[in-house]
Amino acid sequence: MKLKLNLFPIVPDMEARLAQVLEEAQSGRASLVEIAYGTAADSIKKRILNFLNKKENRRKYCRLEKTDKGWGRIYLHFKWK
Repeated sequence: MKLKLNLFPIVPDMEARLAQVLEEAQSGRASLVEIAYGTAADSIKKRILNFLNKKENRRKYCRLEKTDKGWGRIYLHFKWK
């Protein structure tokens, strides 16, 4: 199962939507979550990465992959036992 979250245009409740997609991925045992933030500023990317690198959120996913070419995307990979 793959989930997608589009944060472009910028939404004010970004952290809440990120937390919601992480919970949904955990409950549905998703293998991949794609977070698209588009052509937004680097500050938006930093906010997303800071949220994802918090200790309680870092435990939920296995690997984080960033792309900067064109439309900015962040991929979260999950491993389930």
